[in-house]
Amino acid sequence: MLRKLLFCATVLFFSVNINLLAQIERDSTGGKERNNNFYDWDNYEWFGWEFHGKPFIELNYGIGSAKHDKLKSKFADVGLAEIKLGYATQESFYNDNIIDFHDKYSFGSKLSADLKSSSAKLGEMKSELWRFGFANRSGFGYKIGAISILPYHGSGFVWSKLDMNDYPAKFYFLLNPPMDILDAQKDTDILNRYHDAFRFGTLSEGGVRFEVASFASLDFAYEAAVIFPRYVFWKHAGSLIIEEGTMGVLNHFIGKIADSSPYAAPIVNFFLKNGLSYAFFSLKKANMNWPFATEAPLTYETIKVGFTFTF
Repeated sequence: MLRKLLFCATVLFFSVNINLLAQIERDSTGGKERNNNFYDWDNYEWFGWEFHGKPFIELNYGIGSAKHDKLKSKFADVGLAEIKLGYATQESFYNDNIIDFHDKYSFGSKLSADLKSSSAKLGEMKSELWRFGFANRSGFGYKIGAISILPYHGSGFVWSKLDMNDYPAKFYFLLNPPMDILDAQKDTDILNRYHDAFRFGTLSEGGVRFEVASFASLDFAYEAAVIFPRYVFWKHAGSLIIEEGTMGVLNHFIGKIADSSPYAAPIVNFFLKNGLSYAFFSLKKANMNWPFATEAPLTYETIKVGFTFTF
């Protein structure tokens, strides 16, 4: 319990400081009026679920792959079925053609080899992953008549439970060349760190939403998730502060671009934030709490398509 309280306090302290820096920047403009909330608290707040905005339901299907940096065996590709429930806010940014939007949501999903159309190849391990979590996403978009194009970046916390249908011991001798029995046992030991237990992790998502009406949209997204074999509080807190601190500096830079060139904001925000998130994801493949020396995590990369219904 103490670790959980310390974790919440650390993230809250970090969020408050980012907000204070943003407030200082806003005051330094000399009271310049802006029709946006780019620097508002809600853009940085993780735990402030105020349940405002329009409620939405999102349904996703995707194809993904699971990997582990130390694993010699291969996972079979998985299909994803997912539901998101949350609240969406939108408002004009400088003019009616540029939208500033922010979503907060909870989600539940299943990733399983049985949800994919093709069957697993010989030597590929079939698995099933149940997960739930909380996330937010935000960005700037273009409004063209009745259609809105909304590129976004998102991130969140996730709890995942892995169930292995196959282990290396089931087929290692059938491979050509056969897998070494010691390697098979090492892989089994790694998988047992995740099997049949909920594990904490993080995820990031980048995508584009095509809003064809005020109540319906088509979504395309790429998601990268990291699942920890165990939770190391101080190293994760340090890693989180470094990542979010870097993102906060980048957010400030994007805000400056948005102030001077509003029409560039959606594209710049999309590429810079998602590029930074993927860079951190790549570094975490070998060390789950990079830059600290820690275990290699289980990672998932998934391409998704979905429909969002806003009420």
